[in-house]
Amino acid sequence: MNYKSFLYKLSLFLSPNFYNQILQELPEKNNITILDVGFYKGEFSKTLITMLKKMAGNVDITVKSFDPNNNVDRSGFEIFSNSLNLDWQHFSIALGNKNSRENFTTLKLFPSSGSSINNILVKSKWLKTRRIIFSPFTSLSNHFETYEIEQKTLDSISLDLPDIDLLKIDVEGYGYEVLQGGTETIYKHNPIIQIEILAKKDDYQISKNKILKFLGNLDYKCVGYKKHYTTHFFSDVICSDMIFVNKAKKND
Repeated sequence: MNYKSFLYKLSLFLSPNFYNQILQELPEKNNITILDVGFYKGEFSKTLITMLKKMAGNVDITVKSFDPNNNVDRSGFEIFSNSLNLDWQHFSIALGNKNSRENFTTLKLFPSSGSSINNILVKSKWLKTRRIIFSPFTSLSNHFETYEIEQKTLDSISLDLPDIDLLKIDVEGYGYEVLQGGTETIYKHNPIIQIEILAKKDDYQISKNKILKFLGNLDYKCVGYKKHYTTHFFSDVICSDMIFVNKAKKND
């Protein structure tokens, strides 16, 4: 295992998850559809699907994944998908609040963290402390790369799905824009929503309140909140995950 894989596995271990709660909230039916935004290597979907299959082995699962980072080996998820006969389709684009071409920044040491359109980590203390620990003799400019990618709104993509049961958004501080571009889709399908909030400490509460207000206007309520342990006392960023369910669907 190389150091990037080790850091990725460590970040997964230290990150919060709502797997058990999601399994409790998912409807009991023969087909479950997951939209995984910020897919990376697919560990979120892989773990959830493995747990779901143990509970209901006969359920058919559809996964639509989105991630513009093409420097990622997703063969592991492809093998996993084929072994379970999943209906998996990957879109090599970013989701946001408009259809456009945008700059996408990837952190070389931590490609699963901070790789986004709205990159707040490039000049952060979060990255500086990790650079000192893992690669102290390199310049900051050697730790990231930026290139142009395609961005679309979720509402503009013809997914042709009868239902969407879960929308997971992990896009390093760009989640609000993803929600904005998916308003019609969310309103139509009322999926469970798990979303990461990443912001500078001074902006965190504002970012959190924007998402709470946006989803509140769509009749959603927050049913879970967990802070990431990968951010620390000396960091200048805060990261957390929240899970939302539609109030009407919750009461069905």
